[in-house]
Amino acid sequence: MLKQKLTIFLWIVGLFLPSYVSAGTVLSPHTYAWSNNVGYINFEDVTVSDSSLGGHAWSANKGWINFAPAQGGVLNDGAGNLSGSAWGEQLGWIDFDTVTINPSTGQFSGTATGELVGTITFDCPNYCDVETDWREATTPVVASSGGGGGGSISTPTLDSVTAQAKLVDIQRDGTINILDFNAIMVNWGSTQNLAAVGALFNPADMNKDGSVDIFDFNTLMVYWGTTYQL
Repeated sequence: MLKQKLTIFLWIVGLFLPSYVSAGTVLSPHTYAWSNNVGYINFEDVTVSDSSLGGHAWSANKGWINFAPAQGGVLNDGAGNLSGSAWGEQLGWIDFDTVTINPSTGQFSGTATGELVGTITFDCPNYCDVETDWREATTPVVASSGGGGGGSISTPTLDSVTAQAKLVDIQRDGTINILDFNAIMVNWGSTQNLAAVGALFNPADMNKDGSVDIFDFNTLMVYWGTTYQL
């Protein structure tokens, strides 16, 4: 039985690992922002990674907006804080320095500005809501222990590993292992209303976004094999 579970585990890793490293996409129907000068702008073909935005947005009035032009580009600091500029074929440079993406929900907020495009708003009350499936990467916090000659070795601090691993250790047995993977699989695809359940959230929903999905699986992979003191 254990061999069978391990085989399934390795198959799942191979199946989903590309999703972990690839860019996020903008989610339908959350694709439109509003420009006070040119109207609605569709972000459907924009991609989001930990380091930058790519692809193009579309204005029915002013054409394509390129997020990775040769002389510019929009950057992501990994926590959803954007900077830099996109280029519109009929709109010129558009500054994204005051735009952010919520690292937990993927929702854009703030405003982008340009001389011709005016102000682009991402979270206006009606029909203006841009959201991506990108989420901030979860990685263990590490501290460097000194050493001479051969350099230093980065090792997790006990407190930081314990705090993070407890969120991932679904079985609460002190180790991130196949039992936690099984718990993910049992709950795969389940959803919950976080406002209704409060603190009684499903422990397999490790990022507390209301769904047991690939983001929880990715978090499990980051901490796979980690042990900590109960």
